[in-house]
Amino acid sequence: MLKALLAELGANELDWYEVELVVSELVANAVIHGSANLDGLIFVRFEGSVEQVRIEVHDSSRVLPRVQPVSLDDEGGRGLWLVDQLASTWGHDCSDVGLSKRVWAVVRPDRCGLGPRSHR
Repeated sequence: MLKALLAELGANELDWYEVELVVSELVANAVIHGSANLDGLIFVRFEGSVEQVRIEVHDSSRVLPRVQPVSLDDEGGRGLWLVDQLASTWGHDCSDVGLSKRVWAVVRPDRCGLGPRSHR
């Protein structure tokens, strides 16, 4: 479904990679850290335009995500750092689909890794 949306928007292969990586990191975080309740229910939603793609991942945990400091020897813990680097903005709030929280990110394909980023 994501690839169909990106193809419809005319995104190039590099844009697809960034959006897919952000989705995979947010979903992995939901699986590992956020799906302990409600039998591991996770809901994913995307919407897009030629200017941006918004990704939302809803899970049942009340634990809020945060970028963690990691050392070179750590095997994990870089997922939100990657999201922070690739997304124009990202954050979290209450879920509107009956789960505990929503973690969202906006990727702007034309950004090409340049420009300021912000998160809340």
